[in-house]
Amino acid sequence: MDSLIGIVPDSWTKHRLSDVCDILAGPTSKLLSSARSAQADVPVVTPKDLRHNRIVDTCAAGVPLAVAHALSRYRLGPEDIVCVRAGQLGRQALVGADQDGWLIGSNCLRLRVHQTISARYLVYYLGHPAVHDWIIRNADSSVVPTLSTKMLGALPVVLPTAAVQAVAADVLGALDDKIIVHEQISRTTVTLRDAVLVRLLAGADSS
Repeated sequence: MDSLIGIVPDSWTKHRLSDVCDILAGPTSKLLSSARSAQADVPVVTPKDLRHNRIVDTCAAGVPLAVAHALSRYRLGPEDIVCVRAGQLGRQALVGADQDGWLIGSNCLRLRVHQTISARYLVYYLGHPAVHDWIIRNADSSVVPTLSTKMLGALPVVLPTAAVQAVAADVLGALDDKIIVHEQISRTTVTLRDAVLVRLLAGADSS
């Protein structure tokens, strides 16, 4: 069977994204800006917080608990997916248990999957090069590239069996784990190098 991502087995099924998940745009920037204060009890996820299909542990933006309660419609739950809505499109991340109750930012979309699809599979499907290209081509790029809920909802999705979804998510998730570990090692090594550089160029241990 031909599909957006190429030839797939005939046993797979075709859907629109809006058929397999609920799509919600984040609150307006005006609403969030007026709610910001020095007290940031609840993190707000922005596009820069999406990395390697995960959300970073510490978000730069946040709001007080009372504001988060007022914006409860925009809260995240485990297995939700956050996508970039405006700017550098084509990035997404899976919400983990530690991020339960966080909020989506103005430039993000929240996908909440139905039982017909695995969120872990969908986050990687969205990262497929052909899917990424579809998103870029269908975005409104008049000023800043922007993706509406209606447009993203029209994205063609192909679903394999639950077993295939699970295998794909497990393999790709393990690779993401390795990427994250290697990045941590790289950052630590850079810090060590810079510290050693300062000592050596100051004449330490040169005798």
